[in-house]
Amino acid sequence: MSSSGGPPMRDATLDDLPAIAGLRESVGWGVNEWALRIVIGQPFARCVVVDGPDGNGLAGVGSGIVYGPLGFVGNMIVAEAHRRRGIGSAILAAVANYLTDAGCRRLELNATSDGRALYERHGFASIGRSAATRLPRHVELTRDPTVSLGRTDAGRVADLVAYDRPRFGGDRSHLFEHLHADPGVAFVAARRGGTMVGYACLRTDAPRVGPLLADEPSVAATLLAETFDLLPDATELRLNLPPNNRPGAAWLRGLGASIEPWDGRMARGDELPKRDETIYGMTVGALG
Repeated sequence: MSSSGGPPMRDATLDDLPAIAGLRESVGWGVNEWALRIVIGQPFARCVVVDGPDGNGLAGVGSGIVYGPLGFVGNMIVAEAHRRRGIGSAILAAVANYLTDAGCRRLELNATSDGRALYERHGFASIGRSAATRLPRHVELTRDPTVSLGRTDAGRVADLVAYDRPRFGGDRSHLFEHLHADPGVAFVAARRGGTMVGYACLRTDAPRVGPLLADEPSVAATLLAETFDLLPDATELRLNLPPNNRPGAAWLRGLGASIEPWDGRMARGDELPKRDETIYGMTVGALG
């Protein structure tokens, strides 16, 4: 399926996972197969690929995931041998059209320096400098004694969604349901007086954390301390904070974490109500 005059494009299947993984590795990205499975063959996402000539591998890939009014574009890669032929533009148009047709009024993505010009031609603009953080295990994290922690089971996904939606700006219920069904994932909720004030999603098989949201730095500290306890093999945690969580970045810098300013976050469409200052870690770039 492709637009008239465009490259031959089709929806990806799980059989394409090895080839997509190869494309990600070719540009220095981690594979994150679990994240790829979330955007392939799901009713709330679309992943498209362009086959190389004569069936010789994949020439390109791109994906989009729907979170109600907010959509994320990810996995945008064109193999080096097939660049500058309009493949990336065609894939981006197909993904963006899918998200818009699904009701997304705001599209966001994480751009590399090489991809920025392409996104700008399609109406995306920078939304500020994000903070990429590496938090080493030896950092002293003080737990907030007023915060209680507990695992969240599948029956309480609605509680997570109700907390997450006004802060993230979109409805991630489908993503949370998918993650809850994954045996390598654990959700830890932080509550104060019975009210949720944050949560962390952990991959015990990676190990990694994200998303991680917290209403205050003391809640973030409590969740991060718990994360290190639950991930004994993790020597550090990587966190990507959105541009508007400058207080969170300053707090992490004060703890001794290395902060790398990064201006690759781009968006198209009107801003949605959300609370970026509560976001301390994304899921992964392709999923937001």
